[in-house]
Amino acid sequence: MNILRFMIPKSLSVHISSDSTVRQAVEKMRYHRYAALPVLDSEGRYVGTVRNDEILDLLFDGKLAKRGAEKISVLEVLDEDSSRPLLHSASFEELFERVREHNFVPVVDDRGCFIGIILRREVMNFLWSKYKKNNNNTTTVG
Repeated sequence: MNILRFMIPKSLSVHISSDSTVRQAVEKMRYHRYAALPVLDSEGRYVGTVRNDEILDLLFDGKLAKRGAEKISVLEVLDEDSSRPLLHSASFEELFERVREHNFVPVVDDRGCFIGIILRREVMNFLWSKYKKNNNNTTTVG
């Protein structure tokens, strides 16, 4: 199954550039009500994901108050490990493994350029519709 059927293209997804500050990331997350954003370099390659958890860690460690959110680069709080991107040619099984752990999965092309995201919600909706179709209303809830 082609995983691109679930993808929201880059042009419709919210992301932030790698030269942005933590303040800009927080403002964008707050405006869109997101807990995480993909970070792209100047050539459109996926760099990692900035998450509100890392920003909160800065706040609680006192680093945010000392330096200020407008002086800290998003690259300093990047979560590179947990949000590895999927290649556009990945299998549905690979996608499913990733959405089990994350709300969204970044998708890249062969050059590592960000082409969009896949939301956990979309995969779950697909699986739910398959489940309902296969059970064909034969089960009842008691």
